[in-house]
Amino acid sequence: IAMEVDYFRLARTSYFVPVAVKIPGSDIELARHGSSESTRLDFIGQVKDAKGAIAGNVRDYIEVKLKDEAASQLSKRTLQYDTGFTLPPGVYTLKFLARDNETGKMGTFETKFTIPDLTTEPRFLPISSVVLSNQREKLDAAVATAERDRRLLTSDPLVQDGVKLVPSVTRVFKKDQDMYIYLEAYEPTAETTQPLVATVSFYRGRVKAFETAPLQVTEGLNKTSKALPVRFSVPMAKLQPGRYTCQVSVLDPTAQKFAFWRAQMVLVP
Repeated sequence: IAMEVDYFRLARTSYFVPVAVKIPGSDIELARHGSSESTRLDFIGQVKDAKGAIAGNVRDYIEVKLKDEAASQLSKRTLQYDTGFTLPPGVYTLKFLARDNETGKMGTFETKFTIPDLTTEPRFLPISSVVLSNQREKLDAAVATAERDRRLLTSDPLVQDGVKLVPSVTRVFKKDQDMYIYLEAYEPTAETTQPLVATVSFYRGRVKAFETAPLQVTEGLNKTSKALPVRFSVPMAKLQPGRYTCQVSVLDPTAQKFAFWRAQMVLVP
C-alpha cells in the first residue's frame, strides 16, 4: 500500500484531510462471475491524536468488476481508494489496513502527519498541502468505487463538478502526460480576493530545468474558508526523463507575503 495524506482549511480550527490509498493491480486476484471478473477490497482506518485518543475511523469497501480485456490489464494498473477526515490542527497517527476478499491478502500502512495551525505565523502566506496529479477522473467512471458520504464529497476540494483530481501518490510521471497541480492559499481577513502570483519550477540538483510563466490568481475566494484555489497544468514533454525537485512558489504582492513548497518527483519516458 502507498498512501498520501493532505490537508485543506475549512475554518479557523477545522481542516479537511483527504487520504488517498494506492494498491498495485498486480497484487489483486479476480474471480470470474458470469461475463466479468471481480473482487472486493475491505478497508479499515483509524486516526489517533498525540495523546492516543481516537480522532476518526473509517470502515469501507470497494467492489472491483472488470470485463475480459480490462481484467487482463489490471496487473499494469493501480487501484485507488479515497476517504477523508475533518480534524483540528495537531499531530496524528493514521493506521490503515486493506484486505483482498478473494485471497485473504492484507496490506497495512502506518504514518504520522501534522495539520499545522495556519493562523499562528502571520509573516508568511498560509497555504494548504500541494497535490500533484496526472489524472482527472469522473466519479461515476472509476474502476472501483465505494459508497461515499455526500458531505465528504462536498468538503473535498479535489472534487469539482463530479470530477476528481486523483493524487499521484508515488509522484512518478510520464513525458506524454500533463502534471496537474492544486493547492489553496488562505486570506483569513480578506472580504474579496487579494490577487496572488504563483509559479512552478523544476530543478535537477541546483540547476533550474524549467519554470512556468507566472500565474495571476485574481478571483475565486471562498467566503467561508477564505481559501483561494491555485491550479496549474504543466506538460511534462517540456522536461527530460530523470529525477526532479518540484517547487511551487506563491506571492501575495499586496501583503508582501510568500510561501513555497518542494517535493521530489520522477519523470520516465
